[in-house]
Amino acid sequence: MSASVTPAPDAILLITPECPHCPQLLESLSQLVKRGALGRLQIINLAQHPQAAQQYGSRSVPWFRIGDLDFTGVHSQEELRQWAAVAQTDAGIRHYLIQQLNDGQRLLVESKIRAHPQWLPLLISIIADIEAPMQARIGVGAVFESLAGNDLLLCAIPALGALTQHTDHRVRGDACYYLGMTRARDAVALLTACLHDSNADVQEIAHEALAMLPVH
Repeated sequence: MSASVTPAPDAILLITPECPHCPQLLESLSQLVKRGALGRLQIINLAQHPQAAQQYGSRSVPWFRIGDLDFTGVHSQEELRQWAAVAQTDAGIRHYLIQQLNDGQRLLVESKIRAHPQWLPLLISIIADIEAPMQARIGVGAVFESLAGNDLLLCAIPALGALTQHTDHRVRGDACYYLGMTRARDAVALLTACLHDSNADVQEIAHEALAMLPVH
């Protein structure tokens, strides 16, 4: 039996007649369709369908989506090819989240997490990556704060609980802080255990996080 092959991602491109960069991007994406790097390309002219800008959350053109990853501006064909190759992989999505957070696109990342809750573990993995850009790590915190108390964060508790055992006390402290953001009773036991952490800062963060949870 032959191994199944993951289909190439599809792409959407929003253009306007006045956009000077849209023709170049259209040509590059079309070439990727011809080469099989993209499955298909949907082109929407905002002059004819202005509602599409709101539908896709686009504020400027050129705007395009590869798989579930949104981009704006001009990109080389090689960049487009690389994103097409990884757009449907965990590693590619994680890299995308880091890049967007590092560029200050917190609202975009938040909207993506809301639309794709299965990406939450990838976002959490950035917390444990001490080598990740500081701006990206700060961005993860901003996303969690925006989602505080949302049921979406309930599925984050196991992964955050695992990080409370991390060898780096900074990661353990971050995990405690984000467990508090869940506002969930399921986080109580995990945070209570962290009150006895070997690091005083982690103990303090755990204590503060517990104060944010329902009385148990």
